[in-house]
Amino acid sequence: MARDARHNTMNKPKRSNSHEDISLNPISKVIHSKPTSHGAGQMSFGAKDDSSSMLSSSEYIASSPYYNASSAISVLDLLPLTFSFLHGQIGSTTAVSIPEQQPTVAHTKELSLPIDFLPGEEDVKLKEYMTYRSHKHKVTHQGELILTKYRLLFVTKSSESDQILVDVPLGMISQIEKIGGQTRSNISDSYAYGIEIICKDLRHFFFGNTKEQNQRRNLLDNLNRLIFPFSICKEDITKPLAFFSSFFAWNYKKKMCPDKIDEGWKLYNKVKDYTRMGIQLNGDAHWIINNEINQNYTFCDTYPDTLVLPSNFDISRLQSVANFRSRNRIPVLSWYCRQTYVTITRSSQPLTGLNRKCQDDVDYLREIANTNVNQGSKLVILDARPKVNAIANKANGGGYEDYPDCELEFQNIQNIHVMRESLHKLHLTIRQGLQEDKTWLNDLDNLNWLFHIRAILTSVNRLVSLVRNDKRSVLVHCSDGWDRTSQLTSLAMLMLDPYYRTLDGYMILIEKEWLSFGHKFFLRIGFGNKIYSERSPVFLQFLDCTYQLLQQFETAFEFNEKFLLRIADYLYSCQYGTFLLNSEKVRTDMKISDYTMSVWTPILNDRQTYLNSNYNGKSEQILQINTLYQIKLWKNYYFRYIPDYQSTLDIEENRTSF
Repeated sequence: MARDARHNTMNKPKRSNSHEDISLNPISKVIHSKPTSHGAGQMSFGAKDDSSSMLSSSEYIASSPYYNASSAISVLDLLPLTFSFLHGQIGSTTAVSIPEQQPTVAHTKELSLPIDFLPGEEDVKLKEYMTYRSHKHKVTHQGELILTKYRLLFVTKSSESDQILVDVPLGMISQIEKIGGQTRSNISDSYAYGIEIICKDLRHFFFGNTKEQNQRRNLLDNLNRLIFPFSICKEDITKPLAFFSSFFAWNYKKKMCPDKIDEGWKLYNKVKDYTRMGIQLNGDAHWIINNEINQNYTFCDTYPDTLVLPSNFDISRLQSVANFRSRNRIPVLSWYCRQTYVTITRSSQPLTGLNRKCQDDVDYLREIANTNVNQGSKLVILDARPKVNAIANKANGGGYEDYPDCELEFQNIQNIHVMRESLHKLHLTIRQGLQEDKTWLNDLDNLNWLFHIRAILTSVNRLVSLVRNDKRSVLVHCSDGWDRTSQLTSLAMLMLDPYYRTLDGYMILIEKEWLSFGHKFFLRIGFGNKIYSERSPVFLQFLDCTYQLLQQFETAFEFNEKFLLRIADYLYSCQYGTFLLNSEKVRTDMKISDYTMSVWTPILNDRQTYLNSNYNGKSEQILQINTLYQIKLWKNYYFRYIPDYQSTLDIEENRTSF
């Protein structure tokens, strides 16, 4: 894939920006179609990477390909847009042209298919006669490839009935590859010619077509416009409608609750959660809830607007601490135990470079340590990175704490790029095993994916042991503090605090430690974009680790495995807006609750489906997971689309139905 590297000079350490440039030339053609939305605009996104090499990249968002301003639009009439690429400040300007918009070719009610389409899924954007090869039976089917705003379907048609062989949300699609012709193919049939669609949830499909002039190229162009609009045209967006109308979540919201905010957006209350832990509303001798320092996100644009800070530290010195921390992400409170005064705080790495010091940062960490009256003066710092990576970061201006009053431990959790490659190898192993019909299942436990799951849970065990057994306060960070840091803090809180093991508590935990503290879901999932350099299954690993806990401590959780599977599906589907953006600031600026529904709303409305019948609500157990022998591959997730695999959930349902 072609990549375009851009470099931006900043006051803080230099970082490289990489993104894929896929260009489709605007076509001078009149498009006759029915309008499907009523607005367009621009917005800016800044994106930075959390990795050992301190990589970063900027993500530029395109105008919606579904937007048609009138029933007859000439692209020649559209003037090039001039827009600014923002990296926290205005950068250079670049002119681009809006690509040809995708018309509506039919309506779902005209298809007469045996499927219940979702509200808002009325328009059909593409219909193409093709063939589909079933991996299960290695049989070729003839039919139609159909795309709505929400999903891709393959339908076989006969005089007797229509049969849907493929049904996958567009957000699930990770890659579209050409097969045959002059390209190398993983398909064993040397005569295969068409496209292969690879999904983020392990599914993959081969669709064949004839070698007629430009047929495959035109199909690929249309698919890219619909599935990867932001890889075609990158620009800043200043109006939320232009961004959200690129996703089905916008159409769904318009049909389901156009004039009100759904209840899922109201689930998490920051102050309420901190006071539940024991932090007093007006502060106490140790901690204070501060909703002023980051008002309008001016102090740190990737942190929430409400922060819990040490009461006795001079607030005027915090800017100096922020300048010394990557992305201004200073240490702030995540979790507090009112009985022992033990705390878990989180931050980004200090910008020590080769020989830089900040006394305000040293004093600030000492004050955090002093809030634990039982511990003494030393704060434990768990740096999630391998030590060699942290040392390498010093050359780029990053670093780690070599402070006399702190104890530093490196946790050897790999960066986003290693995790992405590990998941890719897992997918590839399963796919090749299916195609070659080998006894490959026994080899899966030896894959690096489970090695990384063990590494994360081993670090969490260490964090929980420090807090529970040693009564030590712990600061957790990685590079920028929004990937591995979120994994460790949230899993530790899950093991320490029974509240977060309830259905509502788990959703609040995700809202708190992942969404409000700036995990970059938009980039890590790769919504509407082909860019791979920023993708990583960091949040999927969190769900996988939760599954491991659920297997070992089933009665400790109010929710069941179906709940985790549902979140994993909603993560990619683009039906809801919760995971579409990178930070609380961007969600607030974009008024996300006005344009999309929360992912928690359907779960709250169907609570009974996700409740664990074996839950012991009276248990106050603190969990310590066995990472040596009981970490298993999450087969009900990774294997569920494998032919003939029977989910253990289905077996359990059959058992309880008698």
